[in-house]
Amino acid sequence: MHRFLLIAAFSFAPTASADDPGQRPHPAPSDRYGLLAINDQYYDLSANTGGDFYFWAPGEFANAGLQLPIHDEGVLLSYGRLDGPARSFTIPVESGARALTIFSGIQRKDLVALIRPDGSSVAAGASDAQLQSFRYMTIATIKSPEPGAWRLLLTGVGKYAVTAHVKPGNGGTAPAFQDFDFVQLGGRPGHEGWFPIRRELRKGETIECSAEVAGRVSAVAFTFVTRDDRPIATAPLQAEGDDGEYFGRCVIPNVPFRVAVSGRDETGRPFRRVESGLNSPK
Repeated sequence: MHRFLLIAAFSFAPTASADDPGQRPHPAPSDRYGLLAINDQYYDLSANTGGDFYFWAPGEFANAGLQLPIHDEGVLLSYGRLDGPARSFTIPVESGARALTIFSGIQRKDLVALIRPDGSSVAAGASDAQLQSFRYMTIATIKSPEPGAWRLLLTGVGKYAVTAHVKPGNGGTAPAFQDFDFVQLGGRPGHEGWFPIRRELRKGETIECSAEVAGRVSAVAFTFVTRDDRPIATAPLQAEGDDGEYFGRCVIPNVPFRVAVSGRDETGRPFRRVESGLNSPK
């Protein structure tokens, strides 16, 4: 499984001189619609690797007092564009999670609301929550989050980035998405086996897939999702024994995609994990 790359990306000026090749953060003004100007190259890098893209307003970073969130297991990774109604993101949190971190940023932030499973909003000053609010971003860290479906409501315009991570409970019973590979048969005669492919994926091809999910989990299902975390298709993998290994045949989507796994933890609560790297079939 890919590991998560945290990218603290700034908005950069559109050009850079020879003695300043775009390595320092530069103020980037908003356009006449109130959208923050951003560097698309850095945004795409974050989106393709599962990192956080920081939408800094001009002059904001120097006095931000940012406390960088520590990310663990990815639950939600969504990067896209919002031009219409608000979008609601569902964030399943399993039992025993020690922390939940949520990052949200958009070129024009109108409203961000974080809703607990019981329907109440997370407010500034809550004893279990740290909220960092900026002009174009909101970052939340929740200690010992209540298990269940949390929701993030985002209203605004332009490109956005929303990520959510959990710090699982102690011990070996918590869900853990350890690996997912596209594989092919290989090895010398008498010692054949399944090995990760060493070539690019092809759109529409059918290929064998293998995965490993640890912890006391049930009802495990695998899904291919788009860069903005919308489902494309299921990956019909079946358990191979009782050691957390899964195997099946998958049809490669025609668009870039991530692999997500969902299911139930040992108490029956829903969990979700998503790999950080974006697969781009040719």
